[in-house]
Order: sequence, then C-alpha cells, then structure tokens
Amino acid sequence: MLFLVSGASASGKTTLIRRLVGTDSTLEVHDTDEWLIEDAGMRCAQLEEWIRLALVRQSEGVDFLLGANSPLGELLACPSAIRLNGICACLLDNRDRDRIERMRARGVDPKWPPNQHHLNWAAWHRMHAWDPGWEQHVINRNGPSEHNYACWASWQPGDSRWRVPVFDTTLHDATQTVELVRAWIAEERGRPESENKLRPSARWWEERI
Repeated sequence: MLFLVSGASASGKTTLIRRLVGTDSTLEVHDTDEWLIEDAGMRCAQLEEWIRLALVRQSEGVDFLLGANSPLGELLACPSAIRLNGICACLLDNRDRDRIERMRARGVDPKWPPNQHHLNWAAWHRMHAWDPGWEQHVINRNGPSEHNYACWASWQPGDSRWRVPVFDTTLHDATQTVELVRAWIAEERGRPESENKLRPSARWWEERI
C-alpha cells in the first residue's frame, strides 16, 4: 500500500518524515525532496519513479509512505498507480501566517522566496483534498503525455474513492502530528480490503459514478 502525505511548503512534511523513518519495519518512508525537482513537469515524472520503487517494496511485503508536494490527483494520474495494492492520501496543512513564519525561520531560498504563490498553492491543496473537481487545470497539464488525469476527472466531493483527511499542523506540534499520521496509517491498514476503493481489483481508473 502507498501512503501519500501531501502538502505545500512548510506544512510539516519533512519534520514528519524524519520522525517516521526507521520506526516501522513494514513501512518504507521517503520525501520527494530527496531528489532534485525544478518544475512541475519534473515533479510528476519523478512521482512515477517513486511509485515504481513503491511497487518493488510492495512485492517484498512492505508498505511505502511518500511525503510530497504532489496532491492525490497527480499520483493517480501516474501510469504505474494502477498496480498499487492500495492508495491512501492525507494532507498536512497550516495557517498562512504560520506557513510564512516557518519558511522565513528556516532561511529564505532566493529561488523560492515566500510569497502569495505559496499561499495560493496551499489553498488549492485544501480544496483538492475535499473536491477532486476543483480547478483541475492547476495540475492536469503538469505531467508527461502518458499521465492520465482523465481517470478521476469526473469524480465529485463525497466519492468513496476520494478520501483525503486534513491534519492541521498549526494546531498540533511535531509529536502530535506524528501520532495523528500513525493512527491514520493504522486505521487504513485495518480496513477490510473491500473498503479500499483505490486497489487494482476495484479498477478505479475505469469506473464512473
């Protein structure tokens, strides 16, 4: 199973990943920042590579957690996503002022200074977590031509295949956030297979509701 922990910059993903690495022998943990990403197209192409690595671990009986700027829609569009035994996604989010303060505190990268674009991307993530149909043009041209955004384009809020809980890291410190995510993972692992709508036997990439 692949667990996607998405979120905009300074939402707490890196801190979470660092605290989860090595704590569960049945869960391999990675951050997409381990690989250089220069633009959205590269982000999507590399997301496919991460999924292929997750498939290797899947064959070994190990789940995979990936912290990423990519939302669920970008992951589902990847060609290899249909081979994953299960897909679960959550969003780490925080308030605008907290986000900007965190970005400034860790040192401003001249290439990526804190600005309104970061806040707009965070707001879009928030809406995407609730509504797969929200402003799809923001991401549906990002990936290579073989990436299939149409497979979820018709889904609506409340679709059972689209469950993206939001964890507000403004309200929780790092330890509490780790426990929230661990509890989420345990809950998803404990669900009956029939409740995981993003598995190959459900053929989620074909079904329309």
